[in-house]
Amino acid sequence: MSGRHAAGRRPGPLRASSYAPTAPRPVGYRCEALATTLNDKRAVVLAAHNAGSPRLAARWLKGQAEQLARRLDPDPFAPWLHAAPLVLTGDTHAADVLRTWVRDPAKYADALQKLAARVSYNLTVTDSDARYSLIAAPVPVRRPPEFPPPAGCLPSPAGAGRQPAAAYAAL
Repeated sequence: MSGRHAAGRRPGPLRASSYAPTAPRPVGYRCEALATTLNDKRAVVLAAHNAGSPRLAARWLKGQAEQLARRLDPDPFAPWLHAAPLVLTGDTHAADVLRTWVRDPAKYADALQKLAARVSYNLTVTDSDARYSLIAAPVPVRRPPEFPPPAGCLPSPAGAGRQPAAAYAAL
């Protein structure tokens, strides 16, 4: 006999138990903040993050919504503006929507509930110049993290909890 099976002989059917998953597949969350032109011809990734749980993904979205609101409608007396001339446009709708989302516990709970159910969450606001989207989507993880780390793999003291970009390429 050569190979796995005898020549001319078909393998028997697989048992039903071999099809049943043994455990739910591990899931991570890919979070992105995007700015898109109003005609959808160009998109820019403002920030990206890989979260390990729905709570961390929702928390990241909340922080990004707060940052984006501050950038769209800055405080004129903010120290980072120094003496930059500001032109008031009166268009603060997008920043107001983001601030409302950050301060509303029910909306945060809704995002957390959807992410825990492994459903993507998307918050999009439109300004006079662009469309801004905060997105968190579940992504499968090929293998669970190994604890303790394999021999020869020491965690980086500077970036505790961070992995090099090459680690994400393997996903």
